[in-house]
Amino acid sequence: MDIIEQLKTYEGTKEYQAKLGYFRDGKFWTYKDSLGYDTIGYGHLVKAGEKFKQGLTEQEAERLLVLDVKQARKYVVKLQVNLPDESRWNDFLVLMVFQLGLTKTLQFKKFLAALRSGNYATAVNEVKDSNWYRQTPNRVNDMIRAVKNG
Repeated sequence: MDIIEQLKTYEGTKEYQAKLGYFRDGKFWTYKDSLGYDTIGYGHLVKAGEKFKQGLTEQEAERLLVLDVKQARKYVVKLQVNLPDESRWNDFLVLMVFQLGLTKTLQFKKFLAALRSGNYATAVNEVKDSNWYRQTPNRVNDMIRAVKNG
């Protein structure tokens, strides 16, 4: 499954959001995420100055998701982990940065150090010993399985 489809599942498919009332009348509408932040579409954190009073069509939500993933990929470079391009850890980091942002991802110092040294078992242990894991265990376990099993 590609990263866009993974994020649609993780952040809530259109059908799932329809059940919660975030997708109605053919559009996505702003909602509060688990930490109380305004969010819209497939996990887009509403930034200062952004207004979505008309909601988002499916196409607009998908375009916003693609832009957010591009931004997350740029941020992953700033982590300076230098993994091989084909490494599944690259997608893991993109998903992590997408969900947590660059600042919070940079706080995973032991995790990042383990990745840089190629100690993937320690990296997994560091992820599992985090608030992020405790808050979204199903998502993180799925991401770990993808890295381990490919």
